[in-house]
Amino acid sequence: MPYKAETLIFPRYHQFEAVNAMIADAKALGPGRQYLCEHSAGSGKTSTIAWTAHDLIKLRYSDGNAYFNSVIIVTDRTVLDAQLQDAVKQLDHQFGVIETIDANLRGGRSKSHRLAEALKQGVPIIVVTIQTFPFAMEAILTEQSLKNRHFAVIIDEAHTSQTGSTAQGLKAALSLDSKIKLEEMTLEEVLLEIQKSRVRPANVSHFAFTATPKHSTFTLFGRPENPDFPVSDDNKPVAFHRYTQRQAIEEGFILDVLRNYTPYSQAVRLGDQGLNDKRVDKKFARRSLARWKSLHPTIVSQKVEFIIDHFTRNIAGLLNGEAKAMVVTGGRAQA
Repeated sequence: MPYKAETLIFPRYHQFEAVNAMIADAKALGPGRQYLCEHSAGSGKTSTIAWTAHDLIKLRYSDGNAYFNSVIIVTDRTVLDAQLQDAVKQLDHQFGVIETIDANLRGGRSKSHRLAEALKQGVPIIVVTIQTFPFAMEAILTEQSLKNRHFAVIIDEAHTSQTGSTAQGLKAALSLDSKIKLEEMTLEEVLLEIQKSRVRPANVSHFAFTATPKHSTFTLFGRPENPDFPVSDDNKPVAFHRYTQRQAIEEGFILDVLRNYTPYSQAVRLGDQGLNDKRVDKKFARRSLARWKSLHPTIVSQKVEFIIDHFTRNIAGLLNGEAKAMVVTGGRAQA
């Protein structure tokens, strides 16, 4: 085999602090807990996830038994993030420690079959996509051989909806309302349904990593600011650990995008071809017109043309021709 040079990576302080804090808490409280790491872009989230996974599988009780039989890493990419896979694999070269459940068929076996086998065999680290995650939860909830085992689920930016029929087994396992369209839900929403269902798994700890937590993210993974009292309006759930965007900018790991922020005004004339005297709420009308305007093909095409022209003229040639751009929209419809 060709020799591959290895580099020693020393964690930054916030990574060292976050991993040690989660491991210490998991050791003190055991499985069945929720952890939210609000880590900005530029935080080195991939390495933090890899270190967390490896430290979790090393946790042992005094009798030598593991706290967690398997650690499941869920990524929101249809094709598993190569960077995340590499980071996890680089920390442990032993055969059988890591199993990646991706689209590559092995021996003609389906992803769900391979996943079930990995869970039953107690593979320490299992990496799956959000499309495969429902099969993992279904197995944990229904397989008798897994009832007395404990699992840690590490979630990397879970904002993508599921597709197809992969969620149907989970819906049946959870005895969820048939009207719930599980395949259109994000991973966060799936976990919320699990939490509300009568078979919420107490043998699973969740470790969520995100740069942009929503209200539902805090509801699902956050902990009350004052742990001695339950969640309320005066004691809202907060992240277990934070590394802010301001800190990442000050440390030079990301750029301040607002420093060169340039707003553009747009002029629009709306016309009604037919007579319509229907009275509507003023705020509702403004919101509806603004939404219609933002999704109009003419406006969208002009914005796209402007963005591409700006990138081609001013950005593409930077960083030896490897500069990239990110386009942020107000919603999926605009994207």
